Amino acid sequence: MKMLKWLREEFLEILPVWIFFFLSFGLVALIRSMTFKEYHIQALQPPEYLVGSLIMAKVVLLVDALMKNRVRRDLPLIYVTLVNTGLYFLGALALHYAEQTISRIRHQHLGLAQANHEALVALGQPSFEAIMLAVLALTFGFCMIREMIRYVGKDRFMEVFFGRRPRRGRPGAEDIRRVS
Repeated sequence: MKMLKWLREEFLEILPVWIFFFLSFGLVALIRSMTFKEYHIQALQPPEYLVGSLIMAKVVLLVDALMKNRVRRDLPLIYVTLVNTGLYFLGALALHYAEQTISRIRHQHLGLAQANHEALVALGQPSFEAIMLAVLALTFGFCMIREMIRYVGKDRFMEVFFGRRPRRGRPGAEDIRRVS
């Protein structure tokens, strides 16, 4: 029973992060394939954004677990957002590099040195750099929204963002748009 409870908590913790990055990476993949189609290039890639979004969600959870209470919460939100964006981005870059190296060793039967070299060369390609800029921008957006939710509280954020009106008859049930 404890195991199921733990799995449920882990799933609920990773779900919003994964959904955000799944939709974001799906958008990047769609834009990339549309651009390739314009130049009559066939993009033969499986939906890698599914795996990428799972990796990014796990990076966020790992960095959060490692950096728990290390970032001072009394700083302005932009500093916390920039620090988290940098950490998540570096974590994602390191995991991507490790995944590329291991993939080359397993599938192309290369030695560690050769696989390492090819993975480093792949990091310098313009298409990879463009995708990583998009990932950086999306990660910044994610961190910014996440810090705002932490600052104002989940209920207040939902109320302000989605315009959910409080039920009538409750004390303090003013319309949120007139109060803010």
